[in-house]
Amino acid sequence: MSDNRNLLAGINGTGLDGTGLVWMAPIGSTAPTDASTSLAAAWKNMGGITEAGITVKLATQTTKKKFYGSAATQRTIVTDQDYSVDAVFGETNARTMEVFWRKALNSITPTVGTGAFATTAGSYTRQLYALVTDMVDGTNRMRLYFPQVEVTNQNDVKVANTEAVEWGVTLSAYPDTSGNAIYPFFVIPSLG
Repeated sequence: MSDNRNLLAGINGTGLDGTGLVWMAPIGSTAPTDASTSLAAAWKNMGGITEAGITVKLATQTTKKKFYGSAATQRTIVTDQDYSVDAVFGETNARTMEVFWRKALNSITPTVGTGAFATTAGSYTRQLYALVTDMVDGTNRMRLYFPQVEVTNQNDVKVANTEAVEWGVTLSAYPDTSGNAIYPFFVIPSLG
């Protein structure tokens, strides 16, 4: 067996400049089926993600069942499964503002020549997206496809003299009609 200790370090993303870590599309867009085929045109590169990358959280809660008179667990029942992705957008652009403010993708069009645009915030409005994360390490690739996500938390926006403006979100992932919330795809040539 090959030595896999250094695989999938996530040192690059996809896209022309190698920084396309997070891609989003309207739900129902053509889903990826592997780790390396180019994404369909509906998928938008969300631009630079801060240096920390993303965090995929897989939270499971359980209840242990015991029989009377026995200290031994007889069964563990999974009572809750939550899947989410934390990402901090390092760019202020139309796509990141749509997601941060829970708007439909492609609903903001900056004015030609000036780049001016505006949006709104107020009462919670549910907006679902599809999400792909692409990690590349040489010839190794890992792609995670989330068929349905929504912004369930927005980080505070800090504006300070020595800080870049960052737009952090938590995206909760939900299962599709097949019951899957995440589709992991890999290409690891040394395993072939």
